[in-house]
Amino acid sequence: MVDETGAGDRRPPTAPARLSWPVLTRREEDRAVAVVGEHRWSVALVGAPGLGKTTVAARVTDRVVRQTPAPAPLVVPITAVAAGSSMPFGAVSDRFGDVLGDDLTEPVPAEERLRRAAGTDGRDLVLRVDDADLLDALSARYVAWLVREQGARLVLTCRDFTSLAGPLRALWQDDLLERIDLEPLDLHETSSLIGRALGAPLEPASVEQVHRATEGNPLYLREVVRAGLASGALEHTALSWYWRGRITASHSLADMYRTELAGLPGDLRDVVEIVALADPIPLSRLLALVDGADVDRTVGLGFVRIDSADTGSPVARSSHPLVGEVVRALVPVARRTALFARANAFRTDRQEGAPPAARLRATLWALECGVVPPVDQLLDAARVAEGLQEHESAIALTSAALGSDLTPTERVRAHCLRSLAHGYSSGREAGRVDAEAAWCLATSGADVDDIAVVEACETLANLRQFHDDDTAAAVALTEIAVRHVGPGTFEQLRVLRLSHLGWGGDFAEVRQELERSSVLHSPTIARSFLPIAPVAVMALGTGGRLDDALRLAQACLATAMVHLEDSPWSVGEIVSVLHQVQVWRGDIADMLTQVPVGRSDPFLKYDFTLELFGIGNRALGQRRWSDAVTAFTAACERYEIADPGGFAAYAWSRLALSQAYAGSPDAAAESLERARSTPLRAMRILGDQIETTIAWTEALLGNPAGLRRADTIILRGTASGAWTHVLYAQTLHYAMDALHGRDTTASLARMEEAATRVDGPLASAITGYAAALRSGDRAWIASAQAALAACGMAVTAGRTKQPLTKREYEVAELAARGHSNRRIADQLGLSVRTVDAHMSRVFSKWDLHARSELAELV
Repeated sequence: MVDETGAGDRRPPTAPARLSWPVLTRREEDRAVAVVGEHRWSVALVGAPGLGKTTVAARVTDRVVRQTPAPAPLVVPITAVAAGSSMPFGAVSDRFGDVLGDDLTEPVPAEERLRRAAGTDGRDLVLRVDDADLLDALSARYVAWLVREQGARLVLTCRDFTSLAGPLRALWQDDLLERIDLEPLDLHETSSLIGRALGAPLEPASVEQVHRATEGNPLYLREVVRAGLASGALEHTALSWYWRGRITASHSLADMYRTELAGLPGDLRDVVEIVALADPIPLSRLLALVDGADVDRTVGLGFVRIDSADTGSPVARSSHPLVGEVVRALVPVARRTALFARANAFRTDRQEGAPPAARLRATLWALECGVVPPVDQLLDAARVAEGLQEHESAIALTSAALGSDLTPTERVRAHCLRSLAHGYSSGREAGRVDAEAAWCLATSGADVDDIAVVEACETLANLRQFHDDDTAAAVALTEIAVRHVGPGTFEQLRVLRLSHLGWGGDFAEVRQELERSSVLHSPTIARSFLPIAPVAVMALGTGGRLDDALRLAQACLATAMVHLEDSPWSVGEIVSVLHQVQVWRGDIADMLTQVPVGRSDPFLKYDFTLELFGIGNRALGQRRWSDAVTAFTAACERYEIADPGGFAAYAWSRLALSQAYAGSPDAAAESLERARSTPLRAMRILGDQIETTIAWTEALLGNPAGLRRADTIILRGTASGAWTHVLYAQTLHYAMDALHGRDTTASLARMEEAATRVDGPLASAITGYAAALRSGDRAWIASAQAALAACGMAVTAGRTKQPLTKREYEVAELAARGHSNRRIADQLGLSVRTVDAHMSRVFSKWDLHARSELAELV
């Protein structure tokens, strides 16, 4: 998640030899401090291994001591271990034995002496017991007695609350102890913690990847980040860090679990390894292979967990994805094969209710053992791997399938799946070979079913359009494919053709389809409409029908969220176009900048760098130029590393505009050149928007090409019905006339006329502004300017803006934010008299009458 408050000029440091890991203050910690410190109660911190229970407990007791007036309470740390659970007073003797100085081997006399020792110094007692579920019975009884009878406060940690000794559980039953469950870090906390550790943020897509791999476990998070630095998987640019490649367990984690596995009895190790190799495995199948008591023990030890599959049936899986990865890597080949033979894993088919991930792991397990499953299972597992974005697994599965005896249809599908996997891992060119092979076979006259022909067409057409930037070639493929399918498949190819036209910026036929289908009047949107949903929204939006575009986008998004697994790209595509519609409408305050679904969902396919577009556009609308520059700079840096979707041209154009507004003409000119020279590819869907942004930037930089470009946009938009772009181009003419003190009568009328063809708050604010200017009422004009500003547009009428010096602009910008001259002086290191002089020159150059007018000009 990206911090919208502005990243400033933070630069990632060079990777240190050893990363110092920060500690994040968590809400559970604050709650525990309140319970123990303010309410003088006891707490149990419960959670899985690696969640930081020990660290939180130590911080809780430290904070309680600091907050308590003298004399500070005595904190007694006690750590229970499995080896001491059978020794009477094994846990407490280390701490209280020094006080007693006597032998504590006899339980009854020892308990009496321990009771006397508890009150010897008269100070409040705070017990911090780590791994309390491993306390021996007498130690647990003694700790509970100290809480009940001596007024001691207890901060304990445990993995399994039900495993606590009876006296400690009784404290909770009698309301003397409060249970606080420690949860994994959420996405925002993960992003914040990594950013603090690295000294600069990790970009959103990488945060998603790390969070999914670690499931927010702080220990695993620390280890994978350190491993990423050591291996070079973590790279940085001027603003952000990026993760390249897969996220794997560190050697430290592998060593830790190697030691723990070595200590397990054989039957328990069988359970742990079978679950890891088949992860997830239906519980019913697992119980047919191993003893149920052994399953329960591995769950209690933290190696295995029981989840509910989508069907509602229970499945067993490794307690954490990285644990499963480590365990699988530690299973020797011969043992892996023996366990496979025992489990007969690759027969976990759909009829048995195995979830998709289980079918994937079982098939991979078979390949690892030299067993090649049937082709239908290989292709099924490859589809699952692609859906879960496990591209390397998909390549291995499809390669195994292509080495088998396949029907023409199976071969086409295998090539298509491998092409997709290559495109997101080893590169588009490797995928192109498979895409061409699939298309050649599909159109060769071989017996290939119609759906496979459509898959081959779509796979190659996507490469033609989004890699080669050749929309015509993509559309031509759909027209050729029609000759190789029956009438029942024509509709799919027709929709595919419309999709490629729309992504290429040609909306004429898409608008006709909207009228023909009456989809705008339908109460719900069918899943079959999702492939053309984003282009349909853009067809309406560019045509000025922004209200209809907003409603359609919201309805399509509701359908896409339900069908995320079947249409994994739709949510992100619709959110992106919905955001652009909101920019055009002027919905700045309610602007959508993030996908509204579970961001860690493995089926969600979305370029999270697009969220930087949302943040930057909101900053532009609110005239926070430096924040906009930061957001779009980060996006451009990300696309310098990889831009598989083809979005860089938009990022460069918006960066140039932000830099021009921020008073950095040289930087803006450089970014503008990048925007002009970058192939549009997927951004052809917003080609005229990029042209409009370039025209505005050129005009702001004093380049006459900006207004000439605007004239071209007006001519083209008038002919095609793209009234939204016409409105922005006409507004540019008016703004430049106003800026340079020219007569605005004609340009104002053209802007007003264009606004009547466009829906939404911004267009309404423009017509209201025009009416206010004609009235000559300064109060009305000021109110109309405020309404425009609220919609993200600031224009001034009949006022010549002479250029300000850099220092004058800095002073004016701070004054526009409501800062006093004294505060400005403090912030810039100037004297108040110097700030007064700067403000006087600003008022004179821009013919101002009140400081409030600055908000419309900077």
